[in-house]
Amino acid sequence: MIELKRLLNRSRHSRSRGFTLIEILIVVVILGILAAIIIPQFASAQSAARATAMRSQLGTIRSQIASWQVQHGGNIPGGPSGSVDQAIDQLIADGFLTRTVFVSPGFVWIWDSSRAELEIEYDPSIDPSIPDADGDGDGDDDDIAVIRTW
Repeated sequence: MIELKRLLNRSRHSRSRGFTLIEILIVVVILGILAAIIIPQFASAQSAARATAMRSQLGTIRSQIASWQVQHGGNIPGGPSGSVDQAIDQLIADGFLTRTVFVSPGFVWIWDSSRAELEIEYDPSIDPSIPDADGDGDGDDDDIAVIRTW
């Protein structure tokens, strides 16, 4: 009789140690809801970081163009009819930029070689995921307009 009680108590203990299917399903549903809330926030942060990185890079290249011009008597890097790639290659070759310039997908350099002016444009036909440049949480035509003013 005492042996039977011990066996029954043991089987009750062993059942209480595991999770039921309902408990596991509840945890999975909660994790799914949390993921649905958090993932879009990461995508928005990545988009804003992409815009910020390109704006910073544009400022750096512009300042290096100005420095190059000061040291080279007002000449234009890459020559007065050169392309943006030739100007950037000239800056790299002369040590004004230390590495190849990375352009995030969708961004396009606009180079006026006659005045040595560098601008940036966003082309959604290249990459339709427009970065959030104005900080309002979306990527739309307003963001493209902001990028043009940099």
